[in-house]
Amino acid sequence: MRYALPTDDGKTLSKVFGRAKSFAIYDHADGSYAILGNEGADSEHGAGTGAAAFLAGKGVGVVIAPELGPKAANALASAKIRFERAEAGIALGDAMAAAVNGNGKE
Repeated sequence: MRYALPTDDGKTLSKVFGRAKSFAIYDHADGSYAILGNEGADSEHGAGTGAAAFLAGKGVGVVIAPELGPKAANALASAKIRFERAEAGIALGDAMAAAVNGNGKE
C-alpha cells in the first residue's frame, strides 16, 4: 500500500492538501519513502482535484491529511483512494505510524 501525506517542509503534515508544496509518498510494501513536488500547488483552480489525479497516477491507496475540500474528496473517492485524518503539524512519521496501526480517522 502506498500512502501520501501533504507537506510544506518535508517533515510535518501540511494544513492543506491540494496546495501543499509537496507530498511524502511512503510505500509500506518495501519501506521506501520519497518527497515529490506538487506541480499544481499554485494552480488558480482545481489544486485538490489535480493533486488527487497526480496521486492516483503514483499508485497511492491512502491519503493522510487534516482535511479535504469536497471536490478533492470526491476525486479521491472516485480513484478509490482512502482518506485518513491526522492533525496538521504532526511529524510525518507519527502520522504514518498512526495510519498503519489503524489509529487514523476517516
